[in-house]
Amino acid sequence: MGKCRKLLSLVEILVGLHQIAGAFYDTALLMLVHERSRSNSTTAASRDQQQGAISQFYMIYNLLLRLSPLLFTFFLAKLGDQKSRKITLWVPLLGYLVSRSLLLFVILFDLPLQVMFVTAVLNGLSGGFTAFWPGVMAVASDTSSQEKRSIRLSRVELAYGVAGMVGSIASGHLFIHLDISHAQGAGLTACSCVFYALSLVYSIFGLKPTQIGAGGDGSLLDQGEQENNVRVPRNTAWSQCQDESSMLLPNQNNARIQGILGGNVPVDKITLSLLFTAGVLYGLGVTGGVDVLPIFVLKDPLNWNAVWVGYGNAMGYAIFLTSFLGVCASSKYLSDTSLIVLGMASFSIGMLIMAFTKWTFLYFVARVVMMFALIPLPTIRSVISKQMKDNSYGKLFAILEILLTVTGVIASIIFLTIYKSTKDWYPSISFGLSSVISCLGIIPMIFVERRLQDVL
Repeated sequence: MGKCRKLLSLVEILVGLHQIAGAFYDTALLMLVHERSRSNSTTAASRDQQQGAISQFYMIYNLLLRLSPLLFTFFLAKLGDQKSRKITLWVPLLGYLVSRSLLLFVILFDLPLQVMFVTAVLNGLSGGFTAFWPGVMAVASDTSSQEKRSIRLSRVELAYGVAGMVGSIASGHLFIHLDISHAQGAGLTACSCVFYALSLVYSIFGLKPTQIGAGGDGSLLDQGEQENNVRVPRNTAWSQCQDESSMLLPNQNNARIQGILGGNVPVDKITLSLLFTAGVLYGLGVTGGVDVLPIFVLKDPLNWNAVWVGYGNAMGYAIFLTSFLGVCASSKYLSDTSLIVLGMASFSIGMLIMAFTKWTFLYFVARVVMMFALIPLPTIRSVISKQMKDNSYGKLFAILEILLTVTGVIASIIFLTIYKSTKDWYPSISFGLSSVISCLGIIPMIFVERRLQDVL
């Protein structure tokens, strides 16, 4: 019974339910936008206008979706640190359920497509993904030992990816087979709402409350270790290294970060800044390239339908599985920083191949090369968390997520604008730019590796 309760309280289940709902919604929204922009698109010129209309819609939609949560996210994360992590989960999920249910009304009652901009704002005002994902990572960090944290956070990413892959594969077929006359996509959207409702119910009643700041070291044990009453020393080696380096370099490498983070553990501010810089650069390249992909596959030379869109999205989510396996296989032999560099190089090379994609098989080749692309960000979060007290995880992850969100907004605007300007003569130029920018994230990681070696 205890093992059953533990299984049913895993945050990975919540992530899976949420992501299946998101995969259904993304396919339904993309096909709706594509269908609404197809009117009078029989000529080459009008098809170009269609691509421009889709790009314009997603530029505004992503802008509203990513900017609207910024003010509320840090407040919600702080409240989660002080009260309960579950607050940072069920509040955004409630916003997801309410806002994304409106897509069903847009389809059924043939409302203007601009109504979806309202749904983006409603989703953001509840915190959206910018608040939800740091909450998930904080829960996972609280319930894992320091030694297992990189694998645990990657396991959460794995659950996200596998659920997205399953949902994406199913979404294309459900979109076709649940077709309602004059309301294509309504069945798929209804399924999405059901899964959002399940994730909300699970976050409130299924997920166990997370204890905050337990123990003298401010850390929690892995759930299995708690049940067996086994105490594992946490942060001992790291604290000792910090104390020794603090005596050697008291005024340079170990200034204390207090106030906004609320911790009292000496932290190397330069290393922390380098980690944030690497994450932001990588996020800029990834978001920019990935935002262009859904539009790129709908036009020549690929011209995908809903089923192929689902397969393409599923291949993207499969990267979560390969990244997780990469962490499990390589963590014994490579340091965290080496894993991060491996992931950055994997995405950069894959996106460079995408820049030359003219056939469907080459798209999937590029995706295969990106097999480790999801390693960097969770591993960066793991490296950051190992330097902080657990009662600072939520706020610190929220700050990183806010930076990534702002970066994503900038990337989306820049890359979609470039795509609109170059789609007639070289539509893949955005992918080449994405490759270069994401590769730049390797530079600060080289300095992080050197600084961590100096500390050790």
